[in-house]
This record gives sequence, structure tokens and C-alpha cells, in this order.
Amino acid sequence: MKKSFLGNRTHLSDEMSLQITSMADIFIIILVFLLKSYSTGAMNLAPAKGMTLPSAKTDDLSVEALKVEISETAVQIEGQPIVDLQAFRFDGRDLQSNGSSIKLMKAIDIHRQRQLLIAKANSAVKVDPKIIILADQKAPYTTVKTVLASAALNGYTDFKLAVVKGE
Repeated sequence: MKKSFLGNRTHLSDEMSLQITSMADIFIIILVFLLKSYSTGAMNLAPAKGMTLPSAKTDDLSVEALKVEISETAVQIEGQPIVDLQAFRFDGRDLQSNGSSIKLMKAIDIHRQRQLLIAKANSAVKVDPKIIILADQKAPYTTVKTVLASAALNGYTDFKLAVVKGE
């Protein structure tokens, strides 16, 4: 009988077996969780002809959302021209006192209503407040602000600005 440094306790066995079945189960669960939650950050966005997106460093992952493009001549939603612009400027008759565009608000509202109908018909689908803005790097802030105001008034409050990933 061997004595340990803790007192009169005895060792039951000099050999000890390691139970790895439980550990293997835990590692498999962790592996499945990590594989399930992993997603890539690259998105396939095709800006309008002649549009140059700004570049930036980002670690943020991409998401699927309503795509709004701002070019020098038009604002497009999902590739459909909605509002004509003159050198990135909205027509003064189209702007409201709250900074939004009448035509753009109507078009965004159509997309929002479609999303609400889908969510109502299918409980697995949730109403998404996300919007992706693809703006030419020369677009002035006032134009982007008008687009964001129009989107926010229709419930699209979570926005992302698309950029080209820099070095």
C-alpha cells in the first residue's frame, strides 16, 4: 500500500483508463456546430455599368437583403430602374420635407408589402429589415441619405453599404 502526500489515502490502481467516448461526442457536437455556423463573406453583386464601388477593409460577413443601386443616372431596386437622377440628384418635385423620395418610397413599399405577405403565409419566414446600398463612389451623401430615409420610412432600418474589399 502506497501513501500519498495528502495523508493516509491509498491509490486504488497505478493504471488509469481514459474514457474517450464522451469526449468524442462533445467534439463531434462542437464540429457540427462550427460547420453549421460557418459562412463565407463573398457576395455576388453586379453593379450597374459604369458604376465604381468604393473600397474598404471589412471583416463583416455578407447578408442577403433588398438591393438598392445608386448610379449617376438612376436608383434601381433589384435591378429595376425606379427613379431617374440627374448627376446623382433627385428631382426637387420628387423630394418630401422629411428627406425621402415619393417614387422610391412607393417602390420600396411594394417590396415591403410582398415581404409581409410572404411572412404572413409562411411562419418560417420573418420580415427582414435589411437593405444593401450599392452606391457609386462619387455619389453625394445627400443622395444616399434620401435613399436611406425612404427605406427607413418603409421599415428597412438595418442597412449595409456595399464596398469592394481593399487590401
